[in-house]
Formats: sequence, structure tokens, C-alpha cells
Amino acid sequence: MPLTSADATSPSRLLGEYCDREDSRIEERLRDLGQARALLARLDSAGPAPSTQGVEPISDEMAPTVVQRLIHEASGLLRNVVMVVDSGPALDDTTMRDNQQWIAGGNLQRTIYPAAALDTPQGLQWLRSWSTVGEEQRLLPEVGSEYAVFGDVGAVALARWGELASGYVLIRDPLLISTLAAHFDLAWEHAHAVPFAASVPGDERLVELLGMGLKDEAIARFLGIGLRTVRRRIAALMAIHGVDTRFQLGAALTSLRSGPTRPTRVGSGRTR
Repeated sequence: MPLTSADATSPSRLLGEYCDREDSRIEERLRDLGQARALLARLDSAGPAPSTQGVEPISDEMAPTVVQRLIHEASGLLRNVVMVVDSGPALDDTTMRDNQQWIAGGNLQRTIYPAAALDTPQGLQWLRSWSTVGEEQRLLPEVGSEYAVFGDVGAVALARWGELASGYVLIRDPLLISTLAAHFDLAWEHAHAVPFAASVPGDERLVELLGMGLKDEAIARFLGIGLRTVRRRIAALMAIHGVDTRFQLGAALTSLRSGPTRPTRVGSGRTR
């Protein structure tokens, strides 16, 4: 018996298809990142002690000088993962100015931020300011650690994975540099584009922010609209798509973006 149009577009069917797609995507991501994490065990075990393996600790006083040198040595792509926007080894005015001039000189900088960076006015201002100078930005619900890979000449990373208090190390070992770059590229592929840095229609931008787990207050601040307006737009979208929860709203919009579901004939063995 062929599926009716109502069956093909029912909330339960849409939600089931959405869950199947998300399960496959998450399994693929976990597999890829698991392989990269195994390689990164070398970096985690290096610790802050001096090493002859191309990893050495950086004092807080020397960090700006080290980063400035790497910026001037590097060309092409700078990969950057940020845990918090108000802490790091190179937040002094001189280093940030050199970094911005490096981008303005035609080099590419990509940065992955945690979605929580949008929760505060300071974080939002930081993302907007770096987006203005040409930084490409994406968001993940959470980031595991913090590091920057300067082309293939070097990297700066936390001495211990995910521990901001552990200090930073300079990495010159080619294997570790390429491993961090590979980890970044995998994470970048699965990260969300920052909504104001992408051509996203207004309602889809709002849903993207919901999907990142942001609260209504953060969404209102990000979009520059009132909190009541945010909630009214969410309620309107839910009514339009005939759903009762925000999760179902995300599922319905994801299904629409992937195209209509075509009916399957029983016994055909494939979708027509």
C-alpha cells in the first residue's frame, strides 16, 4: 500500500527521518574525531616539561613574542581553536594588531569558537570584530581544547588537553603539527557557520542558533531584537510547521532543506 502525502509529511515520520540522519552524522563524527584523538595522545602526554621531541613550554611573558614570530613565519592558513575569548597567550594589542594585519595581507584565518561565546556581549563583540577583519568563523556546542596551527611552521597549544590552567607549549614537531591540523579540519567540517558570517535567511538563522543550544536571551542579543520578538517568532514557526517542541521544529526545517520525501512503492526495493 503506497504512502499517502499525509503519511510522508507527518511530524512523527519527519522526526524519525531526522533522528536517523543525526545518528549517522554523529557516528561518523565520533569515529573521525576518535582517530584524531588517539594521535593527539602524544601531545597530551608531553606535558609542560622541556622536550627534545619538538615540544617546549612557553612562559606567559614569552607567549606574545612566540606568537608574533609564528605569525610572521607562517603563510596560507592559520587554524585556531578557542575555548574562551578573554584568555590566551597573545591577547596584547601588538600581537592582535599583527594578527589582523596578517589576515589583511591576504592570509586565511579560520577559528572555531564554543557556542557559549555568543552568550555574553563581550563574546559577541569579539566574534564580530574578528569577522570584520576577515576571519572565517564556525561554532561547536563545545570545544575540547585550545590551540593554533600556523601553517606548517609551528603550533601553540595548551600543555594539557582542555586544561586552561596548564599553560602553553610551542610545537615544532611536524607530526604533531599535522595531527592538530587534521583534528581542526575534521572539527571544522562538522561545526556550524556563525550566522552573521553566512548568508542565512532570518528564520533559519534563528533556528540555527536554537540548534546550538543558545538561550532565548542570547539569541535576542545576537540578532539585535527583543526577547519577546524572539519568542514570538519561535512560536510562529512552530505553528506554521504544526509542531509542539523546538526539537520538532528543527527536525521539520531540516527535512524541508533536504528536499521532499518521495513515496516508496511496496516491493519496489528502492525509492522512486
